Amino acid sequence: MYKPKLTPLSIPSATARFLPNPFRLIVWNCHKVNFDRHHHQPIEKLLNIPAPQILSLQEATLTPEQPHFFQLPYIMTPNIQTTKNLYGVLTASSHHFYPLRQQLTKSRELGFLTYKASLITLHPLSSGEILTHLNIHAINFVPHLLFKREIEAIRALLEQLTGPMILSGDFNTWNKKRVATLFNSMGALGLKRVTYPDERPIKTLNRQPLDYIFYRGLEIDSAQAMRVPNISDHNPLIVDFKLNQ
Repeated sequence: MYKPKLTPLSIPSATARFLPNPFRLIVWNCHKVNFDRHHHQPIEKLLNIPAPQILSLQEATLTPEQPHFFQLPYIMTPNIQTTKNLYGVLTASSHHFYPLRQQLTKSRELGFLTYKASLITLHPLSSGEILTHLNIHAINFVPHLLFKREIEAIRALLEQLTGPMILSGDFNTWNKKRVATLFNSMGALGLKRVTYPDERPIKTLNRQPLDYIFYRGLEIDSAQAMRVPNISDHNPLIVDFKLNQ
């Protein structure tokens, strides 16, 4: 696969200045979604849910000239570029946001020789604070030492930032060692894992969850892991966050 030459990829953001309180985040590895059918309609129509304010998507697919994604402005970090499409992590929002950093992993995945991507975006809140959101598809098919190095590099980058923060995505934590490495880094950042009333829909491998949302400086209003077996092999995670009282 081709290392992307087109990064960052973004279009002008929405006009609404601040995220509402509360605001809804959807996190979804949507690799198996047929976007020719779906990405031109709002995601709330596809999933039959109230409209979200932030989308955090992994393995998203789009064309370079595509103006919107699920009818929302977006910012993307592609990890693969072909003659027709870009593939990678994509954050979209109905409210004003802007990129802080787009990056690829230092290592490439064994056998596939592909990089993985992450994207940091900043979202103004009505409290005057700035929410930092990191969307990540963590590296896979590498020895644990390389996985740990990539996760710790993310932690070192985020240690420099203050205020409310959300990390979301597909972390490829398919064994206990990877889970421990991830949780150690998240704990060092003061981040907590979002839990759900029913966690069975969360995508697992070797009985270990792959998809997570971590947060700090916010409160959870509601959280759901939504089963969509006819759309994708991963299920979306839906969380309503509200500002600290």
